[in-house]
Amino acid sequence: MSGTQYWQGQAVELRTGFVGADGELVVATGVSFRVRKPDATLVTVGATEDPARPREWIGIVVADQVGGWTVKAACAGPQPAVEQLDFIVKASLPG
Repeated sequence: MSGTQYWQGQAVELRTGFVGADGELVVATGVSFRVRKPDATLVTVGATEDPARPREWIGIVVADQVGGWTVKAACAGPQPAVEQLDFIVKASLPG
């Protein structure tokens, strides 16, 4: 998701999966997204397992501020892990 761009007001799908030592996605627990908006506001976004893609987790955040956003996806188990994602929000076009 790094370098990805969205328009202000757009719903942004956050997606992650956690990889084990064997390189395969693991069954993670306690998954959440911690979002840092451009004004440094922190928001926690709940994560749900994608029924169409087991072991992948999704959450939705509305891109309500222009600028750089940082998302940290974390899981509690089977071993604690964190993944960072970044994206840019551009001002919406008028009209």
